[in-house]
Amino acid sequence: MFKPALLFQDGMVLQRGTPVPVWGLADPGAEVEVTIQGCDARTRAAADGRWQLTVGPLSVSFGEEMTLRSGGCCLRLRDVQVGEVWLAAGQSNMEFYMRYDADVEAVRPDCADGALRFFDYPKVSYPGQLEQADYLARYGRWHQAAPDQLCWFSAVGYYFARELRRRYDLPVGILGCNWSGTPACAWMSEEAIRAGGGEIYLREYREAAAALDPAEYERTFRQFPGSWRIDPMGEDGYDRMMWGDRAALHCPPPPDPAAPQPPMPPLGPKSEKRPAGLHESMLCQVAPYGVRGILFYQGESDGDRHNELYKTLFPALIEDFRRLWGAPLPFLFVQLAPLERWQDSDGSRYALIRAAQQQAADTVPGVGMAVISDVGMRWDIHPKKKQPVGYRLALQACRRVYGEDILCEAPTLAEAWAEPGAIRLRFDHAGEGLYLAERLPDGTPADPHRLGGVALTLDGAPLDAAALDAAAQGDTVTLRGAALHPGVLTVAVGCGGWYAVNLYNSAGLPARPACRTTGGPKPEKERVL
Repeated sequence: MFKPALLFQDGMVLQRGTPVPVWGLADPGAEVEVTIQGCDARTRAAADGRWQLTVGPLSVSFGEEMTLRSGGCCLRLRDVQVGEVWLAAGQSNMEFYMRYDADVEAVRPDCADGALRFFDYPKVSYPGQLEQADYLARYGRWHQAAPDQLCWFSAVGYYFARELRRRYDLPVGILGCNWSGTPACAWMSEEAIRAGGGEIYLREYREAAAALDPAEYERTFRQFPGSWRIDPMGEDGYDRMMWGDRAALHCPPPPDPAAPQPPMPPLGPKSEKRPAGLHESMLCQVAPYGVRGILFYQGESDGDRHNELYKTLFPALIEDFRRLWGAPLPFLFVQLAPLERWQDSDGSRYALIRAAQQQAADTVPGVGMAVISDVGMRWDIHPKKKQPVGYRLALQACRRVYGEDILCEAPTLAEAWAEPGAIRLRFDHAGEGLYLAERLPDGTPADPHRLGGVALTLDGAPLDAAALDAAAQGDTVTLRGAALHPGVLTVAVGCGGWYAVNLYNSAGLPARPACRTTGGPKPEKERVL
């Protein structure tokens, strides 16, 4: 017996500039040798047949061959490239395939790029499931960007990788490890869950598992289509859910007329939502594959349940990912988009998740946050425009990881004050100047003379920001109205459930959710006019 782990196959992308971990199974005690780019590494398999070694560092290459030998067996992996590799993790908005993206038909004809590749790890919710279903016929292989393969790519991952390809002209690989509808605790070890204050998740799971009838649970699990995601391109309930209603920006979608689905299995030992489950069955299977950093888009499921815990759980998750890879990897994540309601999800509950994400962005070293306060859909939890998301993550990487001197941060409210006839808002990260857009990324018109997504109160009385004339200049937005006067002013930018921000900096990044309260006018000598 001799085989490398699933990720090591023809067409893979390996991380440049650092020793690359390689692992797999062999006969107990057998010597294993790996060779690539003239680098050679050897080890012996343990008593259980497991082996792991590192080879390299490797240089950028668009065509290599890796040779693996053990005993009399020799495996040659061809069309191997060496460049930049990123892990794309999270739930449905990271999983979201290019086939659902609003711009896929415009992208598809010119997408061919043999140096942009994607691997989607199979959806496995318990040990042994990979061997029980026909996953490898669809998942578990490296795909190249091409018109007939684009549908397999995570849309966020694709747009991120495309931007790196344009800027640096080297191979880029995206390693997908995600599952829709999963809470943060599913991707964390039990130790990390406890460290993040999430003991309630472990307790709830123990109680739910203890109450199960094993035979009934197994029957329900087997009948539920979502338990066996062997055909991600199939026409099923998941497919309809991800397509969504592209007109739902303006009104709630009607009830789904589709035939009712079998009942969802309860939380149990095979559930993808169980605490530490996907950490064991998926994340630990791709670690420690050589990656430059981590892309993460998750939080919706935590907004629906125990959202107050995310402020401590999320930093613990970041630390847990880094511990698993044994390095302080760059961790770039997406702040949740605005939402009114979708199915049972109430967008107003997501404000706590965004606040926790902002806190992590401000306090955890080596992280970066992509703000998407302008691309939400009012009645759809899956925004269909993923190009801005991937591009903004790429800006974070270009600045924080690759050292480019560019603006990657969203405008952030720093000061606010009221004066006779005007309210002035000063923002950090304005770049070469703020502007009010005439149109949002999804094509929705916006008024360039009104400030969207902002709530105001002056001396406790609410003000209608949409009724105030707005103008942006430099790092300051000025709102004018005859009844405005000095007083106690509260400004909330994108702090509710649904909103649509139309204020941008010179990098095209929308204002980040923030709230400020001031007790009076700004001193004259500090005013920015």
